[in-house]
Amino acid sequence: MPDFAWKGIKNTQYLNGTINALTRDEAAFKLKEDGIIITALAKQSREGEKKDGKLVPKFNFKFALPRKVKLVKIMIATKKMATMLRSGLAILPSLEMVRDQVDDSLLKKTISEIYQDVEAGSSLSKAFGKHPEVFDPIYINLVRAGESSGSLDIFLDKLVLSIRKTIKIRKSIQSALLYPTILLVVATIVLAIMMIFVVPVFANMFGSIGSQLPAPTLMIVNLSNFIRDPLGGGVLVVILVSSFIAFRIILKRSLPIRRKWHRFILRIPLIGDMALNSNIAQVAMVYGNLTNAGVPVIEALDITAESSKNEIIKDGIQAAKRGVFSGEPLSELLGKIKIFPSAFSQLVSVGEQTGNMSEMLETISSYYEEEFDTSVDKMSQMMEPIMICFLGGVIGFILVAMYLPIFKMGQIVTG
Repeated sequence: MPDFAWKGIKNTQYLNGTINALTRDEAAFKLKEDGIIITALAKQSREGEKKDGKLVPKFNFKFALPRKVKLVKIMIATKKMATMLRSGLAILPSLEMVRDQVDDSLLKKTISEIYQDVEAGSSLSKAFGKHPEVFDPIYINLVRAGESSGSLDIFLDKLVLSIRKTIKIRKSIQSALLYPTILLVVATIVLAIMMIFVVPVFANMFGSIGSQLPAPTLMIVNLSNFIRDPLGGGVLVVILVSSFIAFRIILKRSLPIRRKWHRFILRIPLIGDMALNSNIAQVAMVYGNLTNAGVPVIEALDITAESSKNEIIKDGIQAAKRGVFSGEPLSELLGKIKIFPSAFSQLVSVGEQTGNMSEMLETISSYYEEEFDTSVDKMSQMMEPIMICFLGGVIGFILVAMYLPIFKMGQIVTG
């Protein structure tokens, strides 16, 4: 079991140390159980080395396929649990019934272990907290809030709504990328067929002309020869695939590179708007649910930051958290962070002034969900003609290049 090095704040004192846990989420949960506000948390490999008193992590490139439970499965199980509790069933019978109805093997095993822990006297939130690979800190904190308030079914319903919105955002992104991806795949297949099978036929027809071929035709013929050559096209494919895999690995392992990539994504027209709006909608939804559940502001901001998949937005929320800890209003802090739109900080300011922050955060979440949907529609409308023009242009250029020698020979014959 790996160790995690941490830094944090407890009772206005800055502390640091290490904690033993299976995952980073479990380590964060244990520290928060001890009342520690986390400011830094990193895995400390047993093979790690220290340099100038600082831990230097080693990269571990072991290939593995982690088993995860789909969000929709968790949402359905949560909905069933909320319904059973609302109908008057106790926690243990509800867990047992949900476990028997679940068809995902990992989720069934997880609920069985939760059932055993609760039966042994553990609280439900602590039992859920032992499975951070399935239930994130947002889920665990809302379950804890439901327990302490005696309204567990209400907070489970909030979780269902939160998960449903997350699934909706993911599906919207997937649907927006589906059409251009299909067109790109079709274009690649068509171009490959033309280069490998069609162009060589024309090249054999024009063999007698040789170097007298027009420049566009000569370029396409040479490109076809390169692609059909195993040491050319084969090596190129291997390099492209290897580069893509290496980029994904480096992106996952290196925080500075991931930050640069996420900043680049936010600057891309339309795609950046889509990413920003989806992240802000999720941030407002998560922070609203946590504060409404009675989670302390600092801890709620910390969990909200961890829920964001974009490192730039995550850094912005962490910066706001540090300012809130110093006593500054959240709206002013958000207004100083360039990544957040001015409308976001202004709406938060209205919530602070009226005292209806949770209601305002719901409004913010709905507003940016609509903005996200608009961004998705715009991107879909633009990508379709762009991809069609690209595909038609490339194929048209190849066909014209192949027929140019025929036109040239026709002119010679008629001349």
